[in-house]
Amino acid sequence: MNQTTEIKAENVCDFLKKFATDISFEDLKPVSDRHRGGDNFTFYYRDDAILKIARNAYRSRLLKEAKLTEYLHTLSMPLTVAKPIMVHDQGFYAVFSRIKGSSLPIEALEKFTTRKLESFGKSLGTSLTFLHNHKFPDEVLDHIPHADDPFAVAIRNTSQQLAFIAENTAEVDTNRWREKLENLQETLDQRWTVVHTDLQINHLFFVQADLEQLAIIDWADALLHDPAIDLSEFAIEMYSDLPPDGIVAKKVIDVVLKYYQTDDTAIIEKIEFGLLVFQIGRAYRWVKNSVDQS
Repeated sequence: MNQTTEIKAENVCDFLKKFATDISFEDLKPVSDRHRGGDNFTFYYRDDAILKIARNAYRSRLLKEAKLTEYLHTLSMPLTVAKPIMVHDQGFYAVFSRIKGSSLPIEALEKFTTRKLESFGKSLGTSLTFLHNHKFPDEVLDHIPHADDPFAVAIRNTSQQLAFIAENTAEVDTNRWREKLENLQETLDQRWTVVHTDLQINHLFFVQADLEQLAIIDWADALLHDPAIDLSEFAIEMYSDLPPDGIVAKKVIDVVLKYYQTDDTAIIEKIEFGLLVFQIGRAYRWVKNSVDQS
């Protein structure tokens, strides 16, 4: 087995035997089915660590995650991140500290008391404020690429999707979306900072079930982009997976924004834009699949 061998579930152990001789196989346990998908194969290691083995194309992302979280551990922060313990110099694998906490099932948000919701919103809002306002040194930023879809590109791509939908089906009324896109695009001044970009509920851990001790995991997708991207991704999940009337989703998002500090007067419009892009993208994929199958 050489370094370019494609890493699969069937050969990941052989790969470790060759390139991670300091890892004890007796201390490995798969993290349910997560070790089979995504960018990495993931295992519990001993009782206090997580082992990630990067798929070939994602080794730079694992190195980025290790570099970023290593730096974050030098700071006094309102959030917790896993600390890299052992990192292969070419990104083949990395061992991170295991956070003693758990994520919330999204439906738990529906039953939150006002006090619990405030604690949740404060933890997430203040953590994102810290991340989005921190001035990272060049040695960290050198590992974090710029996003290839800034607002100007996203507007162009979304406009093209709207045109495709309108051309290929009468079942979707695109006029309202087009009008909203035109109204929003004037407010979308691009800012650049480090963002997580994958801020879904299962990446939020609460240390020992304490809503005031937030940990954010899985930083491999971190990019330089507009801070609103994290809030948009979070809002998309809230509106997609909480009751369809949107009442609970809005309450959750509002309480996060209550504690999120920014001088960006267009932050609400940027979140709305993210939600709009998601809606249009979903409709575009449905129409395209119908066209491809016809």
